[in-house]
Amino acid sequence: MKYLCIVYAGSGPNTLSATEQTAIKDGCIEQDHALFQAGKLVLASPLQGPEAAVSLHYRNGVASRTDGPYAETKEWIAGFMVIEAADIEEALAFASEGPLEGLVDLEIRPLLEEQHSRTGMDRSIFFERGRK
Repeated sequence: MKYLCIVYAGSGPNTLSATEQTAIKDGCIEQDHALFQAGKLVLASPLQGPEAAVSLHYRNGVASRTDGPYAETKEWIAGFMVIEAADIEEALAFASEGPLEGLVDLEIRPLLEEQHSRTGMDRSIFFERGRK
């Protein structure tokens, strides 16, 4: 089963030196490569900060946009991983390892597997394409 691991920044210390930030970045890249080589990582990426965000909202059939962070909040989504795990416990074990311990909060959520009601199509092709 596939799980989304959402990385929330802003909950841990925000006074890291440039050397500490580089060590964390390098550790995350190393962890991503190790999980990918083990067949457990589907996709992972950090995200730019909330100041680069554009929020799209629909009201009464009309779309409007807000540049920058939509809500004033101390926590923001800093990155994500899609991991392959046998169950939630294994997903939690993968997500809890690594250089982010004590610096961020993580939310682990199973991906919802759905099939089209008439054709039987699902989204599995999107995950398989990159592995061939």
